[in-house]
Amino acid sequence: MITINNLTYRYHNDDVLQNLSINFDDDLIHGIVGLNGSGKTTLFNLIAGYLVPDEGQILHNNAPIIKNSLAYIDTENFFYSNITALEFLSVFPKTNANYNETNLAEIFNLPLTEFIENYSTGMKKKLLILSQLKQDKQIYIFDEPFNGLDIESNKALKLIIELLNHKQKTILIASHIIDPLYDICNQIHHLKDKVIKKTYSKSEFNLIDNDVFGKLNDQIKQNLKNSI
Repeated sequence: MITINNLTYRYHNDDVLQNLSINFDDDLIHGIVGLNGSGKTTLFNLIAGYLVPDEGQILHNNAPIIKNSLAYIDTENFFYSNITALEFLSVFPKTNANYNETNLAEIFNLPLTEFIENYSTGMKKKLLILSQLKQDKQIYIFDEPFNGLDIESNKALKLIIELLNHKQKTILIASHIIDPLYDICNQIHHLKDKVIKKTYSKSEFNLIDNDVFGKLNDQIKQNLKNSI
């Protein structure tokens, strides 16, 4: 279990997250939803150890999270120029015995001999996913994984996430595209006002759209009514 106790993180003296507490049960797929700026990426960076909290603690099975036990597919990624995808993937040790680079590249329609600088944003996202699948981790964090992917790759990614879950991996996903979360998540958590406001089980997913976007939908509809 990932246990977060009274987590506070400040940026330029402003609280981005404040006294946030939540338990993420192991072996489940957890979705994180919230409006832009709600702190989803900050929360993931804190869990991954890229940021240090001002207050509170983050534990996995009552111990600090070990970075080597965690894979992070970030929403933004950096690649050196003048290297091919194969050269990039060769940097990562293969600790997942089932990892098949050729098959995954075919599924994602990814030319591994191509220079990464010639890749589109979606292709770079797929390459980063391959690099993390090559390693056997206990926790997988996906920050906006569906952005920039074509329909076929989105479907493949959903199946990959479900397969990781069948292998008893704990998975955290943040996405502005909520529909895929409804299909694959066991629980969805609403991040709002610097804390997790509510956790939804599958039987409650029908409440999420109104809870997260209700006021925003009303504002947009009113503005459109006065604009068109």
